[in-house]
Amino acid sequence: MGRDNRPAPSLTEVVSKDARSPYDYRDSRMGRPAPLGDDLFVVPVFGKIYRSGNRGQVFTFVVLDDQGAVRGRLEGLDPYKDSPFTGFCFTVVADPYRARAFHLNRYGLYAWDADGRLRSRMSTEDKPFKVLTHFALLDCTPAGELLLAHRKQHLLLRVPVPEDLDGLAAAVEAALKGYGTGRNALKRQYDPVNWHWVDNSAQVHHL
Repeated sequence: MGRDNRPAPSLTEVVSKDARSPYDYRDSRMGRPAPLGDDLFVVPVFGKIYRSGNRGQVFTFVVLDDQGAVRGRLEGLDPYKDSPFTGFCFTVVADPYRARAFHLNRYGLYAWDADGRLRSRMSTEDKPFKVLTHFALLDCTPAGELLLAHRKQHLLLRVPVPEDLDGLAAAVEAALKGYGTGRNALKRQYDPVNWHWVDNSAQVHHL
């Protein structure tokens, strides 16, 4: 499409209005949109990625409707203390049935309501949640569970999300404790090599 046929203003221009500098979002990137409802979507927008020193770079999670109009943002994150650039953790997932959004990076796990209010923050500096740095956030299931994948052990963890997000921290802590017990049981059963799991009982069908 030609430039004159593109919607205006662009998403970059919209997020730049509240930036420290009009050039902060130059060469920015857009992450995978996440459905927050039937007509609402969370769109991650990140500033330019440099070869080094990206922590503190600008980013925002914009809430758009199905017509592309800005309806708000996911609030409460600090560009440096909560930076997703460390480890390049740019994924935002959402539960469209309960209108919630979630994000996990090296510094914490975060949860928002449909109005963009930060309802829960679990810092990885706190002992119960340090192990979250080893997980990646994949998605939110239709049942409202968070689906996490261990980066090295090739295992999935389902975290049930309570109706009241004030109880999310307790649910995450319990799930992480249960992960260790479940993993150890699987190790005894499958004896993985370099955390690769092999089921020798599976039948092999030659074509």
